[in-house]
Amino acid sequence: MADDTTARCLKCGFEAAGRNQWDSVDAPPLGALTQCPECGSTDIYTRS
Repeated sequence: MADDTTARCLKCGFEAAGRNQWDSVDAPPLGALTQCPECGSTDIYTRS
């Protein structure tokens, strides 16, 4: 996720801009996924 991108968790509604606000989880074979720091969901919507 780019630093100027805003993202929102579709499960709990947490919203923040920039990659520093979000966690990451490694999910082989998909690679690294953005993870919500509030609920742990990877169901994230991003927009620029």
